[in-house]
Amino acid sequence: MKKNKQKKSHKDKQSSEGEGSPSNIIRIVSICWLLLLAGFLAGVFVYGAQVWPYPIIRNITDFVKGHPEEQTSVAEKIRNDLDIEPTRHMADFVEGRAKGQRKTAMALDSETENSTVVYSMKTDFVENRLATELLGLPIKDRRKNPKMYLSKDAPKGFRAIYGPLDFKGSRHGVILIDPEGKVANIWQVSQEDVPWLHDKDTNVYPHGFEIAPDGSIITAFDGGTSMTKYDYCGNRVWAVLGGFHHSIEFDGSGSLWTWGDRGRNGQPSSYGRYFMKMDYASGEVLKMFHIYDVMNANPDIDIFGILQDDAGSESKWIMNDFGFFWHANDIEALPERLAKYYPAFNAGDLLVSFRAPDLIFVMDPDTLKVKWWRQGLTRRQHDPDWNDRGTITILNNNMNRGYSSIVELDPVTYKHKTVVDGEKYKFYSAIRGKHQALPNGGYLITASTQGRVLEVDAGGNLTFEFLNVYDDEKKYLSISEARFLPSDFFKELPKCD
Repeated sequence: MKKNKQKKSHKDKQSSEGEGSPSNIIRIVSICWLLLLAGFLAGVFVYGAQVWPYPIIRNITDFVKGHPEEQTSVAEKIRNDLDIEPTRHMADFVEGRAKGQRKTAMALDSETENSTVVYSMKTDFVENRLATELLGLPIKDRRKNPKMYLSKDAPKGFRAIYGPLDFKGSRHGVILIDPEGKVANIWQVSQEDVPWLHDKDTNVYPHGFEIAPDGSIITAFDGGTSMTKYDYCGNRVWAVLGGFHHSIEFDGSGSLWTWGDRGRNGQPSSYGRYFMKMDYASGEVLKMFHIYDVMNANPDIDIFGILQDDAGSESKWIMNDFGFFWHANDIEALPERLAKYYPAFNAGDLLVSFRAPDLIFVMDPDTLKVKWWRQGLTRRQHDPDWNDRGTITILNNNMNRGYSSIVELDPVTYKHKTVVDGEKYKFYSAIRGKHQALPNGGYLITASTQGRVLEVDAGGNLTFEFLNVYDDEKKYLSISEARFLPSDFFKELPKCD
């Protein structure tokens, strides 16, 4: 009997320690918690040390997120990355609407304060009926020839077009159009053939271009990891490691100014935040300084920290991806030949554009002192330029507020006027875009996100248009930049095989 009781007691004990017992639940929860903690610590280590499987995780994350300003679905990304269709590089005007929201400027009651004003617009443009196909390009069979209109009243000269052109040999390239409207040369460009880490050309965005009188070109890409120089025949002259982007400009003395970064530990970084002066002949970096250096050199003005949240004991940037609290997008040195039109500035002073705070300013690249600035005249602007009138012209993207425009500003009096009204030409580029003053008093304009280049003369007449047509479904490829070059621009061009 005593034995039976002992057996029963032993069974009861086993039963009490069974699967559903409190002790077992605590044990299982503890193991799960330790596994989660181990997984979290491993994740922190992998992310911090960037060891395997960090590259795989980063690639998956980057793929799903895409470029911060890229509006493509996962399915479209897959089609692009498999090179079925260049969806990441399509012009986005086809959707036809740009929307933005903001609170009303003056909130008088709680109902008004919580309301929003929605700006919406149609950005489709009517394709120029006079435009004809531009022939003689090595494009892939999947796309149509671009279209072009060239008026007899257009200024005589060459025109260079840089962007996603979907050539048979490369996704990106440059077309040089001669004064008669014929293809004079093409460059098929890439940032893949380098010994350092890089993305595929299908996943980077042409942004940064310069062309020289010897027929050489220099190119860069948003999301790319190098700046590259090609000769007139398309041979690579040099490639420099770094996160170069947005703009490349000659300074008038054989050097280039650009935005970039040398990378770290031999690995590139995207969207460098350094002002970089580079030698055109060799690609050697001659000077570089960070945006923070300029900020620290000008403690008496606060034009750079406007996008900071000052709650609490320290200021924090509202945005931190890709340096978007500045979004630096242009540097242009004042050339010696134009310095006489700007008595307040010196040859070599830099005209700079920061997109996010709607800021343009002029600074001395040696002392880093800011000499002049204007904030809020334009919205998310690009490409402020010097000229021979002593004014500054700016491409006002006017993001999500209406059509884009070209604005002219007097840096002495601060008077300004619109010199090209985008509504007349259905011109709208929410992001990117370039412009150039022409010898006939007009302007060449790159509407990047419409896949379109247009020229208007001083009387407002359309004299040139380039349309990067992709197919019959009204799809266009985007364009990064266009340049007008006088007929005598090139000197002693080489003969190519």
